[in-house]
Amino acid sequence: MGLVAALVILKLAPNIGESFGNKIYSSSKDIQSYSYAVARSSASVVNIYVSRLNSDYTGMSKETGQITTSASGVIMSSDGYIVTNYHVIPSLNEPNRAVWAQTPDGKLRQAFIVGFDRRTDIALLKIKAKNLNPININPHYQPRVGDVVLAIGNPNNLGLTVTHGIISATARTGSGLLTRELMNIREGLQDLIQTDAPINQGNSGGALVNTNGDLVGINTASFNQNLYGTYGISFAIPTKLVVRVMNEIILHGRVIRGYLGISDENDNMVADNSINGVLVRYIDPLGPAAQANIQVGDIVKKVNDKPINNVRELIDIISNTTPGTVLNLTLDRSGQTILSPVVLAEDRPNVD
Repeated sequence: MGLVAALVILKLAPNIGESFGNKIYSSSKDIQSYSYAVARSSASVVNIYVSRLNSDYTGMSKETGQITTSASGVIMSSDGYIVTNYHVIPSLNEPNRAVWAQTPDGKLRQAFIVGFDRRTDIALLKIKAKNLNPININPHYQPRVGDVVLAIGNPNNLGLTVTHGIISATARTGSGLLTRELMNIREGLQDLIQTDAPINQGNSGGALVNTNGDLVGINTASFNQNLYGTYGISFAIPTKLVVRVMNEIILHGRVIRGYLGISDENDNMVADNSINGVLVRYIDPLGPAAQANIQVGDIVKKVNDKPINNVRELIDIISNTTPGTVLNLTLDRSGQTILSPVVLAEDRPNVD
């Protein structure tokens, strides 16, 4: 009876059979998609614009070329805190520039700079808004090499754009925290995530998310972009560091960290990773290390009796120590062990 009924139905409506067959065929196909992650996180990514102000500084200039920079930002709280890159915002000697944030609903709002940190290339903005969609943060997520990630932002002012790739490496950083050199990838505390997800001009400050839509990091495309390009080599500031810097800026208006005033780099900006400890190759003549009589060629072996194996460990100790604290450095000077107490100064990367 079932077969007879099916034959009658197919005779009267042959399209039903074709539709039913297509549904059976498509149900066996595994379509990979990242639409869930995009839908979960894209509402938290904004377009950032820097523009000229009009003559009385009350609004955006209507002259041609009013927009001077376009980039991206990530909503961190429902009441309007937005994180973007430091290199996106105007400098302090440009009072005729203003920052604007365009939220996913299309509204353009003026954004006020709460603070910034050159070491990590992070700036914190605030807009007057409520009930925004903050990005999803999973405190238990640990980025791993091979994880699939999506870069969401506003490249070349095209609007919301998603690219994808994998995490190529983690903990990319340099030793320049201990110097006062110009800002570059080796200067900061970035501890960067490297990815092959394309991060183009305008993606700066946007979100790097995993396939669950959780924030992995804040995209930054400042690694010698004009010189080498960014094909297959892009970077993001990890979420834990972003949150820590943001909270410090909200609390103090800046990030407070210690400053020692040495570097393990030579004139070619190449660190010697074969040394068990940190080889001093440069000393800030006005820094705490110079006042403590630390010399070029010394090897930092311990800080307060804690062994130092590499510059990463020394950076972590110095940056997480309150300025004014006395640290006892154990040095190897031409085979002789020397104990040198140092009073840390405050790191002032934002002061030219």
